[in-house]
Amino acid sequence: MQRLPQLDIIRGFAVLGILLMNIFAFAYPIDYAHNLIWHEAGVSLADTGLYNLQTLLISGRFLTLFNLLFGVSMWLIFQQYGQGYLQRRLYWLCLFGVLHGVLLWSGDVLLWYALTGLIVLQRGYLQLDSGALWRKAVQFFAYGLVLPLLYVVYLLFAQAEPLLPLTAEMVAAEQQFWAGPYLEQVIQNVIYAVLMLIAFALSLYWLMAAIMLFGVSLYKSAWFETGYSAATTKILFWLAFAISSVTVLSDHVTGYGYGLNTALPWEQIAMLLMALSFASVLIHRRENAWLQRWLAPCGRMAFSLYIGQTLLMVLLFRVIRPDWFASLDRAALLGIAISMIVLQPLFCRWYFSHFNLGPLEWCWRTLSKKPAITD
Repeated sequence: MQRLPQLDIIRGFAVLGILLMNIFAFAYPIDYAHNLIWHEAGVSLADTGLYNLQTLLISGRFLTLFNLLFGVSMWLIFQQYGQGYLQRRLYWLCLFGVLHGVLLWSGDVLLWYALTGLIVLQRGYLQLDSGALWRKAVQFFAYGLVLPLLYVVYLLFAQAEPLLPLTAEMVAAEQQFWAGPYLEQVIQNVIYAVLMLIAFALSLYWLMAAIMLFGVSLYKSAWFETGYSAATTKILFWLAFAISSVTVLSDHVTGYGYGLNTALPWEQIAMLLMALSFASVLIHRRENAWLQRWLAPCGRMAFSLYIGQTLLMVLLFRVIRPDWFASLDRAALLGIAISMIVLQPLFCRWYFSHFNLGPLEWCWRTLSKKPAITD
């Protein structure tokens, strides 16, 4: 299968950008990953500004891009190698996701992508034409917004209490737990995975399936060849920015205690619109030598980089410097993330000077028993 440079560039951009949000889930207790208020000592003006900037430009944008391209990849594999091979790949991805989420880090998305992909495949949605895919995606997206809407109702009428900040004693207990017995950490990850399974059934499946189908629809309509016009791209970006500005204002009014930048229904719309604007810019610049040199290699081994990010961050915050867990402010954590983002393209360039496939990409392809190309 001939690789499309724009898909690798967008995928590389997405997998590097994901770390800008995941860094907080690696370094804080999972319940505090998307909250500004996490420590009883309070937060600085700089941290508040960074948190707002993340809401406006980062939160959910890169995962949405990744999700769009997951749908495109499914279609390309289905078209080239058939349903059997794609199904095997998704089954193996389920296993990778379970191992990743249970043994390493509870923030895994691979299992949920794989389960969504299997349902989409079994329902025959990939074979729909572009228009039917678009309508189905809109329908699923609406279903996925029901739970976030109910959360808004709950916040408005139930007088919900904000998440309490961590005390010094709680921070010490968290550090001791995540640097302590490994089996206890695995049990905690399993409990979180069960909760995520409930969330998947109620909301996540519909949102993930919708975005995957959007991606397939866009590919079938040749959008990944043309993108949007410059004017439309700007409109999408600034519309998403305006929507998220409402979230920033809501966060400010409520004291930043509810993690609104991932919970509010209109944020899902903002994430999609801005992700599309990012992709459109990269599509138009796919011939750029710098992007092909540095981002495309990251896209070619996005699976390995995603798991590699987990390995390195878990080692950093639980083994090498467990005293940093639940202790560093947002500026310090973003500094770590940006350093990692800079190093990954350098590693990919070196790696592909010696090998043709990323290590996990090779493993995944081998286990799935990739067939010969059919006519």
